[in-house]
Parts: sequence; C-alpha cells; structure tokens
Amino acid sequence: MTDKDGYPEKMFFSKEPMFLYDYYTLDIIDVNQSASDIYGFNREYFLSSKITDLGEKVPVDELKVRKESKSIPSGIWKHYKKSGKSIYVQFTTHSFRYKDKLVKLAIAHQIENFIKGDIDPVSLPKTDEMRTYMPMGTIEWDKNYCVRDWSERAEEIFGWKAEEVLGKNVYELEIFPKSLIHEMRKNLDKFREKGKTYFSIDSKQVTKNGSKIYCRWFNAVSYNRSGEVLNVYSMVDDITGRKLAAKKLKESETRFRVLSEASFVGMYMLQDQKFRYVNPRLCEMSGYSEKELVDKMGPADLLHPEESGKFERLQKIWFNNNINSFEIELKIKTKQNDTIQVRTFGSTIQINNKPAIIGVSIDQTSQLEAAGEVKRSLESYRTLFDSISDAIYIQKKDGTFMEVNKGAVDMYGYSKEEIIGKDPSLLAAPGKVDMYKTMKHVEQALNGIPQSFEWWGKRKNGEVFPKEINLTKGHYFGEDVIIAVARDVSDKYEREVELRHSEELFRQLFQKSPLAIALLDPHGDIIMLNKGFEELFGHTEEELKGIALDSVIVPEDKIEDAKKLSASNETFQTASIRKRKDDTTVHVLIYGVPVKVNNEVIAIYGIYVDITERIITEKQIKLSLQEKEVLLSEIHHRVKNNLAVITGLLELQSHKLDNEEAVKALKDSQMRINSMALIHEKLYQNKNLSKIEFDKYTNELITVLKSSHLNADQPVEIVMECENVELPITTAIPCGLLINEIVTNSIKHAFNGTDGAEVKLSLKEANGDMHLRISDNGRGLPAKFDELETKSLGIILIRTLATQLGAVLNVDGDNGTTYQITFPITGIE
Repeated sequence: MTDKDGYPEKMFFSKEPMFLYDYYTLDIIDVNQSASDIYGFNREYFLSSKITDLGEKVPVDELKVRKESKSIPSGIWKHYKKSGKSIYVQFTTHSFRYKDKLVKLAIAHQIENFIKGDIDPVSLPKTDEMRTYMPMGTIEWDKNYCVRDWSERAEEIFGWKAEEVLGKNVYELEIFPKSLIHEMRKNLDKFREKGKTYFSIDSKQVTKNGSKIYCRWFNAVSYNRSGEVLNVYSMVDDITGRKLAAKKLKESETRFRVLSEASFVGMYMLQDQKFRYVNPRLCEMSGYSEKELVDKMGPADLLHPEESGKFERLQKIWFNNNINSFEIELKIKTKQNDTIQVRTFGSTIQINNKPAIIGVSIDQTSQLEAAGEVKRSLESYRTLFDSISDAIYIQKKDGTFMEVNKGAVDMYGYSKEEIIGKDPSLLAAPGKVDMYKTMKHVEQALNGIPQSFEWWGKRKNGEVFPKEINLTKGHYFGEDVIIAVARDVSDKYEREVELRHSEELFRQLFQKSPLAIALLDPHGDIIMLNKGFEELFGHTEEELKGIALDSVIVPEDKIEDAKKLSASNETFQTASIRKRKDDTTVHVLIYGVPVKVNNEVIAIYGIYVDITERIITEKQIKLSLQEKEVLLSEIHHRVKNNLAVITGLLELQSHKLDNEEAVKALKDSQMRINSMALIHEKLYQNKNLSKIEFDKYTNELITVLKSSHLNADQPVEIVMECENVELPITTAIPCGLLINEIVTNSIKHAFNGTDGAEVKLSLKEANGDMHLRISDNGRGLPAKFDELETKSLGIILIRTLATQLGAVLNVDGDNGTTYQITFPITGIE
C-alpha cells in the first residue's frame, strides 16, 4: 500500500510513537523508531528519561471545545520535541510483564489536527471511552501503594486533580482515611494467601472541599508468579446519595461479575487446555454453544489446520514460562465449517493455585480493530472483570435500549434479546409511571446533569416493584448515550409503607386514647400531650411543650417520690395524687413506660388513669364492710349467748326431772347445742367471720366432751390427728355435730369396763375433700349400721348430718366401730 504521494504507507506499529516504560519508576525502557523520528531525540536520550519528562497533561479548562459539543475530551498531553516545538497526544496503554518486571506499553496518538481548531471530542481517538464515561472513578495503585492512574471521574468524586496525586504514596496523601488503607492492606494480605483476585470495601471520607462522602471500592488485584502483588485496579462508586437515602436499610453485599455479556469482543478463560468460561460473543463467533465449549473443547479444537504449527510454538513458549501475555493472529474453523480470522490476546492468571489464561478474541473477518483499540478493550475488560449486581442499561437518546447486563435480565425476567431495541415502556408498571417525566430525566442526563429518581417497574411475570434509577451521560461507539443504573428497592419501600402505617396507628392510638398520655424526653420535658391529658388536667400541649411535667402536675409533698419515678429506666406502676390546672387534685394510677433504643432511653410515656371515683368507692366499701363485720360479729356473739341461755334452761329443767332417761336426753341436747355455740364463739373471736380453724375447734369440742361424759370407772383415751384446715360455717356446724354424736356414742356405749379404751379421730384434706375418720376399740355395733333401729335419735342425726354435708358415709362395726366420712371442703350451698 502507498500513501497519497506514492511512497510505501507506514503500518500502524511503525507510524505511531511507542514507549515501553517501568510500571513503578516510569523509567523509559525502550522506544520504537517512530518515537525518535517524531520527537527528534535519539534512543539513549529516551532511555535516560521518565515517560513524564516528555511533557505535561493539559488541563481541561485550557482546551477550546466546540460549543455544540456536549462531552469533554480527556487525557490530552502536551509533549515537546528536541526542536522545542510542542505536539499534542493521547495515550493508549497496556500492562504486561517484560523480563520479569511489570511494564506498560504506551502508544502516543498525535492529535495535532484536532487541536488547531475548536476541538470536537467525538472526532478524537477513542483511547479510553469506557474509562472516561463510566459513572465510577478508576484508580490504579502499585505494590508500594503509589497512585499510578487517576481518572477524570475520580477527580470529580474526590476533588483532587490527577497531577496532585499521581506517583504519590497513599500514606502521604490526606485523601484516604487510615481505616480504608488499613482495610485495603488487610484484604490484600488475606486474598494473597487465598489466591483471590478481587474484593470490595466501603469507606467514608472527606473530599478536597470538605464534603463528606460514602464510596464503594471494587478492587481487582494482579500478582506475579511468586504471589507478590503487582498492582491494584479500583473502581470507585460514589454511593453518598444511596447511602443517605437508605440509612436504615442494610446494603446487600455487592459482588463482582465478568462484564462479558455486554462486550463486543469474544472473551474466554482457559485452564488445562480447556475452555472454563466463554462469553456470548465468543460463542457467536465460533458457532458453538457455551455448553459445547466449556470443559469440553479447547483452542486446538477450533484451529484451522494451517495454524497448528504456529499454535504449537506458542504453547511451547507459554508452558516454559517465557511469556506472561501474548498477542497472535489465527484462523479458526467455526461449527458451520466457515473460516474466520481472529486476533487473540491472553494473559496469565492463577485460579485455585493453578495457572490459567484469560483473554479476548476479535473477529477480524468483518471488523479490523486498531491495536490501540484492542488493547483498550483488553484493559477495560480486565478492569471490569466483574460487574455489580444492580441492573445496568445503555440507552440511545430516545431511550431505546442498546445493551443491558445480567443484573437487568435477573431483575425483570426478560432475556437480553427481549429487552434490546425496546424503549423503557416495556419495563414500566402501567398506571404508575409518567413516561413524559421519564424522558425529561433522559433529556436532562444527556445535557450533562446526572439524574436520580424512583420508578415503578413490572417484571415479565407481572410483579410490580419500586426501583431507584441513576442516569449519567456516556459515549458508546461514537454515539452519545445514557448509562442507567437501577436498583430494586422493594424492601426499602415496604419498610417505609410499614413505618408510615405504624406511625398513623400510633398517632390515632395516642390521640384517641381515653387515658391521659404524655410523651416526655429523657429529661422529663414534655414532647406531646394527647386529648385525654388535656381533659384530665386542663393543660394544652401548646402551654406545656418543652416544660418539665413534674413541675406542673406534681403537688409539693409528692415531688421527691416523683423524682425517683422519673429517674427509673424500667417500666413502673404506682398510684398517687396529681394536681389539675385549677389546683384541684385527682387520684391517678400512673404507668411509666421508657422507650429504649440500643439500651438507651430516648423517650418516656407517662400514662395517667383517673381513679378518684374508685378511691371514693373503695373507702365507702371499706366503711360498709367494717360496719357489717361488726354487726356479724355481734350476731355470732348473741347467737352464742342465746344458745348458752338455752343450755342453761335445759340444765335447770334436768334438775327438776326424776326420770333418768329424760335427764340423759336433756344432757345430750345440751352437748349438741354446746357444739354449735362453740362454733359461733370461734367465729366472733376470729377475724374471718365466715370460716373457723376447725382443728382448734375440734380440740376444744373434745375437751368439753371429755369433761361432760368421762368418769373414773371407765377411763377412755381420745387420740386426735387433725390437719390445720379452715371450714366455712355451713360445713363446720354439721361436721361438729357429727363429731359430737359419734364420739359421745363411743364414750357412752362402746365400752363396758374395758381396759385400754381408746377413741381415735383424724381429719385430713386430700384432693379438695375432707376425710373424717372416728374409730373406737370397743364392742362394736349390735347389728349392721343400716339395719339399726331408726328410732335412735343419735343414729338419725348421724345419717341426716352426713346427708347435709353431701358426704359418703361408711360404717364398720367389726372389731370396734369405725366411721369413715368423706365430704367436699367447699361447703354446703
């Protein structure tokens, strides 16, 4: 090929000045002939210089940009020839290993023709468009933590210009907080041990102008064969807006993914001579599916037969560890048996402590890329090895989707093919999105004003959900585009709805409660009062807001008690007196409920229940009860006295009778009356006027029986085992009469001069029943109890009283007489 003058045209690699320089020291290691020809310096001069000695970076504000242009050129340098004349260049760079050291190959693209007139950035070489227009800043560090690259977006985020930070150690800069540097070092050490190549961290820091921002750092690490860190590529996302908006929400952990789905070049990863990963573009180029390629085929399976020798030589060099990266042109056979020409780039990496190759392949059959553009694609791919999980869209000016990432596919459930070529209405929730406003946001973003807003989406399955969208202007294959990043905020939205619902419930509960409620700060000052409080105490919220509550409603004699209550950090309940606005007092039941967050009291609810009427009623009831208790005690006393009078009358009557049987009958009646009188005596002496301690009553009753019936001719031992139990009067009287009848019968009739005469009485409670057992060791009954003469008053009384108690009566007349009586302790209704 010839140029316009007929001379042989220079090829790309001989036409553009190229510089090979040390990654860390910036010392120039080698140059091509074109560099010497254009700059006028010999090779020795270059080898004694640094790449930065050739000139300086041109500030953006010194460039004259066409008025109609909406983008700003980036990365323009002004270099000086030996003659003193200046030239303008833009660099394309590629990092690789050379003689066991990390180097960069820089190609200086001359842009003199664009600088002479007004600059149209669109016409400039596309050296680093993805880096320039990505919404994230890109930063590169070397192994000594010195900054090697600082993008324009990084300048926008942090405020420091590239020339202020390039080449400087992060410890010398005030840009990064020590906590971030410490976390970075810790992660590098940890991931070096585990062989990992990327990690992410969040930071809080201060910009050059003093603003506080939150950033998320996505870091990719490269190592040499010895495992030492060579450099770190960081993508910095300014998440200040999202951080502040979602302060109460927990950020989900963001993972990197390979941004290969959106790439226009084939991408692959090889290990053990097999494909371990391929992107859709590589599948499209080869004609094979991902399933057919991954883990089953390798590069050798795709090679054209003519290329086998070339590939074998490359393999031999590679496996001998003579190179760490390569670039080669090959012919391959597609699945359809077509031959295509590809340019393949590869670099070594470590995966699971085993060597692997990662790289890109470009189909040059239909598209020949300039070497600088290819290297830019490789560098962009390496930097963007993993993508964030948020949905990312690239849209035309009219909103049409040009490209989407896997996050968008996962979010909506549509395939990429279903989304690309459609407008945002495909993803919009009908009736919840104003498309006119949406396109206004797109228009503003195209004018260079970043947009952030909430939007309602609709998934393929019909589910409607809220999301947060950020729009920034970008440049994609020479065309102005919108880069949209969307995040599903369903959890945040639901929590906000729940919060509003809870706040409304609280407001209505607080305001409409019939109880008096005051909301206080931790110092006891009034924040809010409800209507119930105003009605009870007469004060309004406007009158008392900000005033200590105790100073208003607590009487002077209750101040100390109120202070102790206010100092409590626990829920309490107490009854006290408080005063109204008109100085009248009110009896109240007080509940103190502290509100705690992280074990710290942030507010206190004071709840007051008016119990004045209850106090008055209680006093009246107590007074009435006391009067009734006095009256009942007097009744029991009088009943006892009246029974005593009756006993006395019977005693007098017995003295006038000559009939022995009549005298005995009167005496038995006296004992029965005495057993009842003794109960009434115990009741009026007891504090409880409805129940008596029956064990004490039984002891006294037996003592009376002994003194009345026992004589020296027939001694009888009475043994008692009575539990401590209380019985109501309705049970005590019939039970006492039963004991009187049975014990009297035993003393009078069971013994006839018997030695060792004994009567046993036990009274025990079990399972809600009383068990009364009375037995003697006398001569027993003359016949079965049920067949005894029913004319005997004692027998009739025993049966009648047992029935009155609702008792089960069992009588055994063999070997003495035993009465087993079981009755409920609850009494007789």
